[in-house]
Amino acid sequence: FSNLSQHPQIAVSNIKETNFFSEAPQWEKGLDYYEGLWDWDEKRHAIALEASPNYTNSLEEAMTVAERTHALNTEQQTAFKFIYVLRNPLQKIESMRKQGVYQGWYEKYLEKETPESVPMEVIETVRYADVVDVFVEKFSAEKMLLLRTEEISPKGEPAVAMRKICNFLEVDLTFEFALEKIHNARNSYREDTLWHYLRSQQYFDPLKRLVPDTLKNKARSALSKPLKPNEKVVSPLLPAQKEFIVIALKEERTRLSGTYGLDVSAWS
Repeated sequence: FSNLSQHPQIAVSNIKETNFFSEAPQWEKGLDYYEGLWDWDEKRHAIALEASPNYTNSLEEAMTVAERTHALNTEQQTAFKFIYVLRNPLQKIESMRKQGVYQGWYEKYLEKETPESVPMEVIETVRYADVVDVFVEKFSAEKMLLLRTEEISPKGEPAVAMRKICNFLEVDLTFEFALEKIHNARNSYREDTLWHYLRSQQYFDPLKRLVPDTLKNKARSALSKPLKPNEKVVSPLLPAQKEFIVIALKEERTRLSGTYGLDVSAWS
């Protein structure tokens, strides 16, 4: 979302995560409200962009979103395109456990874990192929672009990924994006870090604009360690738990690669 917001042909929503098609209170505000979330300029904009992870948090939510977008009139319906960014399932579950324990909502799942397994409710959150199926059924495979988080990471080949996205969205491929900044860094959800404290200070905003992204990334990494590291911390997944997850998702990986052409060979 942040990278694409740089492109002159792309208008980004005033609220990043609109959750319009997944949450009833938002949906009930109506399409006029939704369209009003953009400062749209007919002369230069070609794409209206929003980014709502909740749209694919579960298969049920994905079905709701697909049904609501597909239920619009033909002109509106055919205008939709979907970019689905997928994280290595093991990494996502590890991250979900850490954040969930810190924020207090994962305990009910932690109680169901064994040394050899994790709850199926947790595995359901990374059944990506099932979610893709829902949107392809309502629209088509041509309306979806699947990306791995590694592709858009500064440690990957983000410039290549951005050209792929621009080609999919049919906007100028030659635009040069600034891609050095790291987004959603490790521990970014924690409030007990020096980095969070600095970000909350008003005087820090002007300073951030003067510092290159490469230096900010180093500062963020150094200052994002929890001040109370032993508080609200969950142990990493055990080898047997990881094996359980990999086996449970074997068919999913096969469909992602075989049916939808996404290279998931690095996911192990």
